[in-house]
Amino acid sequence: MDFIMTNHLKRTYVSLMLSPFFSQIGSAIYVLGLNWLIVKSTGTTQLLGIIEGIGGFAFLIGDLLVGLLVDQHNRKYVLIWTDIIATLVCVVSSFLINNNTPQIWLLILITFILNLMLALNYPAAKSIVPEVINGNYLQKFNALSNTFFGLANIIAPVIGGVLLAINGIDFSEFILINAASYFIALFFNLLITYQPTPSVKNHQSESFLISTISGFKYVLEHKKLLLYMTSMGIFNFVCAGFLLTTPYISSHYFSKITSSYSLFLICAAVGGLVGGLWLTVQKQKISSNRIFAEQICYGIILILGSLKFSIYSWIIIALVYGLIQSRFFGSMITFIQEETDISFLGRIFGLTFLFFDGIQPVGSFIFGFFVSTWGSWTYSVLGSLTLSLFGLIYFFNRKTFE
Repeated sequence: MDFIMTNHLKRTYVSLMLSPFFSQIGSAIYVLGLNWLIVKSTGTTQLLGIIEGIGGFAFLIGDLLVGLLVDQHNRKYVLIWTDIIATLVCVVSSFLINNNTPQIWLLILITFILNLMLALNYPAAKSIVPEVINGNYLQKFNALSNTFFGLANIIAPVIGGVLLAINGIDFSEFILINAASYFIALFFNLLITYQPTPSVKNHQSESFLISTISGFKYVLEHKKLLLYMTSMGIFNFVCAGFLLTTPYISSHYFSKITSSYSLFLICAAVGGLVGGLWLTVQKQKISSNRIFAEQICYGIILILGSLKFSIYSWIIIALVYGLIQSRFFGSMITFIQEETDISFLGRIFGLTFLFFDGIQPVGSFIFGFFVSTWGSWTYSVLGSLTLSLFGLIYFFNRKTFE
């Protein structure tokens, strides 16, 4: 029996890592295919911006709904049904889409539904983890899972590039391949051995409003959670400026270097893999202040990199960004899981990602006015913000909790 249980647990661990991995590959491939279709058929990116802008609202809606679904229903079923819906949407759309003159309403609908399913799927997977994995292994599991998730962002462009290189392939075939990735994710979700804990199984049904309010109250009663959510918001606010700065620097500073933008993204991805693996093999349990201190160090690196800016300092910024980002995000997920009662995980992750996703458009709007003026000095501004804000969080956390 112990041997069987061990196999069941191993199968669940692997499934919980690989399911989000394949879902993310599907999402990334869809975005790449959508970019290709729109630019090919219209010659501009204006329509693409409209489609992705409307689709972005799906993440916010999903962040609001996920607590209601994940905390009041079987979390494994949420994973299964989101992948089923995503698969069906891709399959049906592959037959409806006009590859020469794509229907705008259909592209908006596809994007919206797939984004909504992703917004529900990811928090559901993270909410199951503490129920099936011993707390001593949470850090290693989340680090490894986050590494696989980041790896998907490297593999997806490679797959997409191969697909685009195939003569005669059209968007309908592209989206069918996308459906296959969701189907594989569904297969792994079906392998998960999971029974809701009593606190989740016996949770009384609540309305959307009551569920959301109870989540807010829970956060306010647990100051560490509020601190973690604030730190994630700060991180994504700064990240918005960082992501806007990268293509500008590539085109205005290193236009003579072929594929400088791709080189930067690859280096950031490599840094992310290194950071994830480092967190995985780290034997000592990491503290929140250690993670905040790493953000402070990264702020200093951004400032120093902008003082003597070159292609080499730019690549170092990319590598360190990927490394610090993966360690930050992987650790924050663990901290939230450890600090939250299992019956509240869905609501807390929903509120966390609502804040996390909602702050990025604000950052993009603000930094969008200044990147072209500041140029490479934008990194100095971003570094100063990171240094000062995470410095405050570091000292508050140290004084209050440690």
